[in-house]
Amino acid sequence: MKMQMKDFSYRASYHLIWRAEQLLTDFQSSSINRELSKLSCLNKKNISTHMTARELNTLYILAKELGESAKALEIGSYLGASSCYIAAALAPKNGHLFCVDTWENQTMPEGERDTFKEFKTNTKAVAHHITMIRKNSQELIPSDFLENPLNLVFIDGDHSYKGAKNDYEKATPWIVGGGILAFHDCIAFEGVARTIGEALASGKWKFGGQVDNLLWLRKVEKGCLEFEHSAF
Repeated sequence: MKMQMKDFSYRASYHLIWRAEQLLTDFQSSSINRELSKLSCLNKKNISTHMTARELNTLYILAKELGESAKALEIGSYLGASSCYIAAALAPKNGHLFCVDTWENQTMPEGERDTFKEFKTNTKAVAHHITMIRKNSQELIPSDFLENPLNLVFIDGDHSYKGAKNDYEKATPWIVGGGILAFHDCIAFEGVARTIGEALASGKWKFGGQVDNLLWLRKVEKGCLEFEHSAF
């Protein structure tokens, strides 16, 4: 009888925690959807994406917390779902998002196809807050984003170890102290997880937080590891 009560209490507690998280997610989604609606980003719900609602909301919140005229870089933009969230969050403070992708789907499971037209259609509502850079991320140079220091970099491109590491090494020098470096598919792909581990071991980054398959780091100016509690 005691074991049954303990089991019931555990399941009840787990359900309450899950329900609280779900309510928080619903509240965040409702609030963010209202902001997206102001910019006529209503079609973002219909954009095919491999990101969860929680992950997209988190990207929005991270970008929203950046200062005036913040600059962000997204490596791997696909059809534009995450781009809409980031650009919409940056818009009120005159921020800007630079999206780099070949838009040829080389690393996507569905196979190669030209997705550039779809991306432009999907991001039309926030187009004046986005600069599209159609090239391989390894060909990026500072003039592509007008020599701007970057406050946020979101890496969601080639998930192989070589690809993820190359993107990390390419972007790192351009990110300001205290800036955010986010990775998608941190759990699903070993190459991404390995790159994150090496970044933390370098002492140049501190753990910022994780939501589902999205993990972010913050750049530190001194070679020490620090950790902060996530609010999510």
